[in-house]
Amino acid sequence: MDTLRPFKPPIHLRHPFVQTVLASLMRQNIPDHPMDKAASPVVINAGKGVRLLGHYSKSPQNKALLVLIHGWEGSMDSNYIQRTSRRFYDKGISIFRLNLRDHGNTHHLNPEPFNGSLIRETYEAVRKVAKDFGQKLPVYLAGFSMGGNFTIRVAREHSRNKQSIPNLKHCIAVSPPLHPKSATEMMDSKLIIGKYFLDKWRQSLAKKNVHFPDLHPYPNIMEGKTVMEMTDRIVASSAEFKNSDDYFNSYTLGPKDFEKLKVDLTIVTSADDPIIRPDEFRDLPKSSKLRIFIQKYGGHNGFYENLKGDCWYFRVFDKVIFE
Repeated sequence: MDTLRPFKPPIHLRHPFVQTVLASLMRQNIPDHPMDKAASPVVINAGKGVRLLGHYSKSPQNKALLVLIHGWEGSMDSNYIQRTSRRFYDKGISIFRLNLRDHGNTHHLNPEPFNGSLIRETYEAVRKVAKDFGQKLPVYLAGFSMGGNFTIRVAREHSRNKQSIPNLKHCIAVSPPLHPKSATEMMDSKLIIGKYFLDKWRQSLAKKNVHFPDLHPYPNIMEGKTVMEMTDRIVASSAEFKNSDDYFNSYTLGPKDFEKLKVDLTIVTSADDPIIRPDEFRDLPKSSKLRIFIQKYGGHNGFYENLKGDCWYFRVFDKVIFE
């Protein structure tokens, strides 16, 4: 994998904002793609009454199982998830696209709202997917943005947990925020990106308010002017965390989280990511199980090599799955 050439997009695609927008908005115009036609909904019992929804697409070749986790306020139908899943389905890989809690119009499934600390239910969901759909197959897990943060924590829990994930061979995290408070502050500092996520979160909480209006003061929370302010308000409405710092610390990742890994973990990030500082990755411990690719370009979740939709991180996936 060390032989991968660095990502160097054409000049018109080098700006980090362009890369970031393409990741979210550049849709593949492929109606009735075989991966989508093969998709069947699966509701997973993730423990303690939590239900998570995913879609499973079994490839006729069924060479391996790739489980994909989207980013915050994305879904299993996000552009980067669709693009990646279709590409590898075409290569004979079965796909499971997992929705995190309250993502992809699943707000009715669980009373309490999503937050970034929910690793137990996410880990259990991935474990059950691997057990039910990855029997006798190599299993790969990949996550984007906050889904990348979850992917790293799944790799950590797999390495520590007696109930490990069957046949898990490799985890890939694309543009994962290690320090979510810093990512939130940077998000709010970018006018367009901050407004995009603020609007998406408000829409999500409005749906939550329809189904469970008595659990949290959602109308008051949605009056927050920034993502950080809304975070402060929703944390204050719950007894789970002392304050917002306590909440962010619950899924902040540091060197200790990467120690004693028992599964290979690859991180792909960019030095020009508009919401993640590259220095977060430079202090991580060296390990035979950990590879980190910090590219000069790529934005957040981008890495577009051209406008046809070819992404540099596909090369990483190819190396991991097929070599």
